[in-house]
Amino acid sequence: MPRVQKLCILALCVTFIFVLADIPFLAEYMFARGITRWLTALVGSITNFLPASLYECAAVLLIAGGVVLAAGLIVLLAKKSYARAARWLYRLAVAVLAVLLAFGLMYAPLYERKSAVSALGLTEISADEESVFLAAQYYIGELNALSEKLERDESGNILAACSFSELADKLNAEYNTLCDYFASYEVRPKEVGLSVAMSYLGITGIYIPFFAEANVNTDIPSYELPSTMAHEMAHAKGVSRENEANIVSYVLCIRSEDDYIRYSGLMNAAARLLNALDEDNFSVLYETLSPEIKKEFANASAHYKKYEGIIDEISSFFNDLFLKSNGVAGGTKSYGETVGSLVALYRELVGA
Repeated sequence: MPRVQKLCILALCVTFIFVLADIPFLAEYMFARGITRWLTALVGSITNFLPASLYECAAVLLIAGGVVLAAGLIVLLAKKSYARAARWLYRLAVAVLAVLLAFGLMYAPLYERKSAVSALGLTEISADEESVFLAAQYYIGELNALSEKLERDESGNILAACSFSELADKLNAEYNTLCDYFASYEVRPKEVGLSVAMSYLGITGIYIPFFAEANVNTDIPSYELPSTMAHEMAHAKGVSRENEANIVSYVLCIRSEDDYIRYSGLMNAAARLLNALDEDNFSVLYETLSPEIKKEFANASAHYKKYEGIIDEISSFFNDLFLKSNGVAGGTKSYGETVGSLVALYRELVGA
């Protein structure tokens, strides 16, 4: 069979899968609760037991392979070896289509699922300034009280109350309390060895569906580790949209009875809501934060600031492009679209 014909057949298969994945009913019941969940469980059952992050290995190999491919094509074209260059390009096209096919089966359908917010038992609302203020006030009160129970290092940052692996165990147990919207299989997040490099890229965590692997940057403030891990685990459990993975993470952490995990959720909830207020209301509530928490927020800001630059901007651009290409209109701005859900959670917690 001619190569062009093979490519066309493979491209049609990819297109067919993406068309099916774009139909909400099929996305939910044929893929998210069926094919995608089954494939992810199968792959995850293997990668869970591999200590190294396959994401890191693949990233290094892709960069090296890209350089070799580009150099090789230049040499072949310079030598006028057009037939060999065509074979190289054909294999590249097959590889790209294979990756797209895998993405269409293992992740793309999740973008068309029903809202994860409703699966958490929350009602999605449009919050006004007053409701955001009241919710922020509540979370800050809880945060101040909880802060007094936790130990801090000499820089003022809370100390992790458990190991990375133990935290994964605790979060898996938290996910097991949720409804069947979330997959029941175990997720074993991976510590990324090249975490500093990830920080320069502006990435705190990344889920790789091809490996069913939740990767966590450990070069982040200690209070962010539980919520970041919970966020990446949410992707592995069937939540694709970033704003929904965030709210799942925050809700899971805030509802937890573990002080370290709950503190992480409250810190993020307080920060999100404070930043959603106007300047006057922000100032009023910010002053109610304990000095220790203000110090920790300042430490986190200084930590991330040192990694800002052109590399971070380029990474954010491509992440924004990826999200928009998958139907997320807000792109990277969608990460912060959690205010209404946090207000809804506040109302649940206070019985309003």
